[in-house]
Amino acid sequence: MALTSITVDVYSTRTDGQHAYRVSVDGDLLTERTWVWPAYEVFIRENIEVDLDPGAHNLEVRECTSEGVFYIKDVTVNGNPIPGTTFFL
Repeated sequence: MALTSITVDVYSTRTDGQHAYRVSVDGDLLTERTWVWPAYEVFIRENIEVDLDPGAHNLEVRECTSEGVFYIKDVTVNGNPIPGTTFFL
């Protein structure tokens, strides 16, 4: 296993009310956050450190309710940008 550093910028398309999202790697829940900020002003940069075996891994950010819509940008793994949510160690 290797300590792996992941960063991801989480954005919301909703501007009203509170909604929440979850971040997981390979199906393991790492965090759940409630979004309370104005979407037009803010994104949240998640900084994640996990121990992972060599191979393919999947990063997932999903909403907890049907009310919110989240998307991600600028994903990096160990400081290297990756184009999607699947990465290889």
